[in-house]
Amino acid sequence: MRTFFLGWTAQYERRFINYLAARYEVRRLEVPKLIKRTHRLVTRNRRSGGVQDRIVPWLGRLYCAIKGFRNTDILVCNEGQIQRNVLPSIVRAFPGYKVLMVRDLVDEAFVHAMSPFFDRIYSFDQAQCDRLGMQHLNQFFPLGFDEIAAPVVVSGEAATGQRCFFLGRDKGRSALLDQLASVLEQHGCEVDFHIVRDSTSTPTTRFHTDALLDYEANLELSLAADVLVEINQPGQSGFTLRTLEAAYFGKKLITNNASVKEAALFHPANIFVFDAQASWDTTALGEFLKTPYQPLSKETLYAYSPDYMIERLMKETGRP
Repeated sequence: MRTFFLGWTAQYERRFINYLAARYEVRRLEVPKLIKRTHRLVTRNRRSGGVQDRIVPWLGRLYCAIKGFRNTDILVCNEGQIQRNVLPSIVRAFPGYKVLMVRDLVDEAFVHAMSPFFDRIYSFDQAQCDRLGMQHLNQFFPLGFDEIAAPVVVSGEAATGQRCFFLGRDKGRSALLDQLASVLEQHGCEVDFHIVRDSTSTPTTRFHTDALLDYEANLELSLAADVLVEINQPGQSGFTLRTLEAAYFGKKLITNNASVKEAALFHPANIFVFDAQASWDTTALGEFLKTPYQPLSKETLYAYSPDYMIERLMKETGRP
């Protein structure tokens, strides 16, 4: 049994797939440029309806034939890429078990459109699963479980002058982050916020930047911090990778995602959940910052690893 990942192109995605490939029969798929170019040429001409209807499915079948896919194989697709170029044709032609992972917020129309082509659709957001009928899957850390030499941190006295780190696009969050920064500075924290400008970046703040950091640089900043900050978008209850970075690296987390309280990795000494609509409880936040970090068990962390993810997929698809 082999597992193929299609449409996973980000640096952190390549990282976890390479990790899995060294331990399981896992491969990341690339579509040849010639097939992509042919698809663009055929679909660009709207008058070529009959030809397009024949050539586009054929390109998918050709790719699957070249790769030698079998009906025992698993295809894992990324919701953010699945509708691009020739990928839908490849999914239709794939002879094995097909899985779609939804990593962002989607609507009922998207799930309805994708359901005929996939055997299972997973989402990392439990509320979204309940609303749209998808299967829930834990968000997983891009670093493999074996790559984390010491994922469990020994508890001790909380450091003074803690560094608090945020990195992400603005998405209308800058005013809230600016307020949080002021509160943290009142408690003697060093604020290391990087708010990447976008169309919502009005007015500007002292934390705005145009610099885009790759995932390796992001990890370095996370490791150098004592406290990580996560601000979810409205309607989002699934974990971001920041939650898992905090858990794996033994960092405290400040978040507006109340659903984290239901997770096995939650401990009130490690995660401070605030209500974005309420005024800041500066006393409670100060006590949180002073409280020593409480280590998590390896069993808890493993449930949010790529190792756990691939083993669950193999089990639930009935593949040995």
